[in-house]
Amino acid sequence: GSPVHLGCSAEGRPPPLLTWFRGPQVLREEPGAEALPLHLAQVRPQDSGTYTCVAENRHGRHNRSLELHVA
Repeated sequence: GSPVHLGCSAEGRPPPLLTWFRGPQVLREEPGAEALPLHLAQVRPQDSGTYTCVAENRHGRHNRSLELHVA
């Protein structure tokens, strides 16, 4: 039932599209943003899983993932 805050930031020219995924599901997306926080208000065991932030523009794509375990 606690909140969880995940951060993601990237810089690029042109500014990247930032996207948060949980598995294959898109949770949040923002074109041209330098940061894209993800706030989970009250995590439950079913919120456990792999969360990935992807930054991409025409020059490439970078991503970082984390595994969230909720007991």
